[in-house]
Amino acid sequence: MGMGNQITYNSEKIAKKKVVLTNNTGASLTIRGGYAVCYDQSQTDISQAYSVLRPATANLGYFAGVITEEYDGKIVANGATINIEIYIPTKYGQVVPVWISEDHSANVALLEPTNGTFVLLEGSTTKVAQTVGQDNRSVTNGTTLARLYGISDPLA
Repeated sequence: MGMGNQITYNSEKIAKKKVVLTNNTGASLTIRGGYAVCYDQSQTDISQAYSVLRPATANLGYFAGVITEEYDGKIVANGATINIEIYIPTKYGQVVPVWISEDHSANVALLEPTNGTFVLLEGSTTKVAQTVGQDNRSVTNGTTLARLYGISDPLA
């Protein structure tokens, strides 16, 4: 009897989008794969669909996705922009690495963007992802695998 089909992380097609990240942090920024970004709601033209920023109170309801790993370690000066790709939320969710700073149990923690940080934190207001991996990042921030749904998620 043969083995059935097996799907592993990074073996399936993942939905991505090209966007422009503006560093509005007030300092030089080292990008990390898995950082959460939100659409820049201060834009009033078509660029609003492609301009992203660090999550902030004004844009928490406009979650865009998480930065892909190929941009990990890139440095962006304060006020500068960089063209990047992000993993975008999908209707049924897709498993991607996300940046966290807490201890999470697999398939339990619901994550959301939070004002002033690129890190997805456990919460209940604007849930965008659910952990798949179990990682303790309470001492050192890093990535874990999570199913990225977006704000209009089926977890509600």
